[in-house]
Amino acid sequence: MKLLEHTHGVGMFAQHNTYFVLLSYLIATISAYASIDLAQRISYTSIKRKLTWLIAGGASLGIGIWSMHFIAMLAFHFPPGVHYDITLVILSVFIAITGCFLGFSIISTDITSTPRFISSGVIMGIGIVIMHYIGIEAVQPVEITYDKTLVLLSIVIAIGASLTALWLGFRSPFSKNSMSRLVKFLFSLVMAVAITGMHYTGMAATQFTFLEDSIDTATTTLDPSVLAWIIAGVTLIVFSFFFFSLVFDKLWRRQEILQHTLLNSSADGIAISDMNGKLVHVNPAFTALFNVDSSALSFNNLRQYHPLLTESVEPYKELLLELPDSTLEVRRNPITTELSGHSLWMFSNVTEQLQSRAHIEQLAFHDTLTGLANRHKLDSELTLRTSTNDEVGCIFLNVDRLRYVNESLSLQAGDALLKKIGSFLKSTLGPNDLLARVAGDEFIILTSDKTMSEIASRADDCVTAIREKTFTVNGVHLNVSLSAGISSYPSQASSGDELLRFANLAMLVSKNNGKNQFTQFTLDIYNENRRVLDIEEALISAIDKGELHLVYQPKVSMVTGETIGVEALLRWIHPTLGFISPVEFIPIGEEKGMIGKIGDWVLQKACTQWVAWHEIGCPPVMMAVNVSPLQLSSDDFLPNILRTAEETGMDITCLELEITETASLAFESAILNKLETLRSLGVQISLDDFGTGYSSFSLLKELPINMLKIDKIFLEDLRQGTGQEAIVRSIIQLGHNLGLDVLAEGVESLEEATWLQSEGCDVVQGYFYYRPQPPENIPHILSQSAMIPV
Repeated sequence: MKLLEHTHGVGMFAQHNTYFVLLSYLIATISAYASIDLAQRISYTSIKRKLTWLIAGGASLGIGIWSMHFIAMLAFHFPPGVHYDITLVILSVFIAITGCFLGFSIISTDITSTPRFISSGVIMGIGIVIMHYIGIEAVQPVEITYDKTLVLLSIVIAIGASLTALWLGFRSPFSKNSMSRLVKFLFSLVMAVAITGMHYTGMAATQFTFLEDSIDTATTTLDPSVLAWIIAGVTLIVFSFFFFSLVFDKLWRRQEILQHTLLNSSADGIAISDMNGKLVHVNPAFTALFNVDSSALSFNNLRQYHPLLTESVEPYKELLLELPDSTLEVRRNPITTELSGHSLWMFSNVTEQLQSRAHIEQLAFHDTLTGLANRHKLDSELTLRTSTNDEVGCIFLNVDRLRYVNESLSLQAGDALLKKIGSFLKSTLGPNDLLARVAGDEFIILTSDKTMSEIASRADDCVTAIREKTFTVNGVHLNVSLSAGISSYPSQASSGDELLRFANLAMLVSKNNGKNQFTQFTLDIYNENRRVLDIEEALISAIDKGELHLVYQPKVSMVTGETIGVEALLRWIHPTLGFISPVEFIPIGEEKGMIGKIGDWVLQKACTQWVAWHEIGCPPVMMAVNVSPLQLSSDDFLPNILRTAEETGMDITCLELEITETASLAFESAILNKLETLRSLGVQISLDDFGTGYSSFSLLKELPINMLKIDKIFLEDLRQGTGQEAIVRSIIQLGHNLGLDVLAEGVESLEEATWLQSEGCDVVQGYFYYRPQPPENIPHILSQSAMIPV
């Protein structure tokens, strides 16, 4: 048998294929890079995935190192016919994988343990060495001898390289943070030198003696170069799958971390359940909401937290759960991806929101003072109750003389009284009654399913109970009364608004009739109110339509018997309503703000008529015009008087303004300057209806007036009692003492006229002399003297 000797020495690389050498170094670099990345993956992965990564990582790294070794072996120029023992090749791969797996397993258990670190490095290095020399023994047919020194050196290099790799991946400062790709690559280049250095050191320790006689030249195998490329390609595919798995796992973990971060950072409770209602995942907010330990939630059924939490809950619909100390809003969202059959549950604590909403509703629908229902709540309840056409009763209650309590005690006392009255009335309510406070001193009770007699009985009970009740406010005992009005739907009112309005009208009748009583709404009350509304509506356009006109009642001097003046009196005849007395429409005009327009029209018309009489030769008598208190308070009053006199051409010294005693009191500070200015211009001022108010002597002295007008009520039954004569006599004397003329109005008999003349009354006015006349009659009257009794 002929022997062919080959000894590795200094020139050993000359006997290697350069491209395969570089390829082996490249694979060693990739293996080192994988080992570093794999170590970090194992360090930070979950326990469930650690075994998977240990197996996958050990296999990938072991195959990588073995592949580097095998390609480096193929890089050597062996004679033709050299082949490899397949059994030993497979065994070497297994040992390489096992060594890497054991090394990673030992250190991953406790990376801080130095003995484990050294043990893992030694086992991994020995595994690589055994893999290397078994791979050399796989070369057939050769006789192999070893240089023990170099073999020992190769073992040291292998163990050192393994320890270095494990240190970089598990214990270095770089492993504790996210290692950059550049740092990994640089370490991989250094590690590749160590790995390939170990291999080529082992090859240098090996002496091959080729047994030429054992080479079967007839049997040829696949060219080693082609086989090397195949192995390299397979190895690269393995690495590709390995790195792909790393990248995919990193992306998956990133997505998983993101999902868990979103779920766990949510303020709402989140739970994922399977098709059987078993919990798959919950976040911390869920455990906080239900006050349970997260460690006790594994595989629990949702239903145990609340009976309504089942898969039958309608998807995407809010469900309210009442817990002992909170209220949760729950929504179930079915999962339609690969977790089909699972559900995502969202739990929101809406306790504060519901409390805020209830508070807002309380403010919106309840009176802030008494806590009773307010007008908004009343309207809502009216709409609900009248929608069924069942009998609904309304009791409209007004507290009598509340203003007296506010003024004599205080507004706070009045509020306290209202709260007590509201509380007392609430205690009398039935199960179907609603009590509301709709204004300062007004309460309304709605009743259902009661006849009118029952409603009347309830109203009478309320009025009686309040009258007999004594309320104590700030230590003061108060007795109050109620004025009430009642109406019903649908027997009287056709809507909720009418029901309230009719009850209010009936209450006003109770007020006008003396208070402390109730009144049932009737058609007569409606008709009276309807006339007021009709008058109000018609008055708006009465002037423009020419429905208003003036008549004039002469004033007669008791000394000369001559007509010395006339009083302009306003009259209104409506096409359908007929004659409407000023007593009816003047208060309406004042209330609705139309009295200014009416007063200006009267003044303009009266001044124009005076000029017309003067132009036909009538003597310049006084023209008296009544002035409303609201006119006096207007800033335009004085300028309007002057402008009207100038426009019409009337002698302003023949104008007499009649103001009421009440107006002189109400507007004392506001009208004094105006009246003084008018009097300085020659305008005469009369105080009308004297004796019906509360004028004081000091006020009479301050007012710039020329005449007192005695109200006609003092002339009624003048001859029946000396007391009445004394009053009129006193007024006449008072006027004269103040330097004023005195006029008595309402004179209707000869006896009255004679007595007034005897008492020194200056001027008279009444039916005994003249009724109110149309303007065309006045010139004839002015040309005659009245028949004055002697």
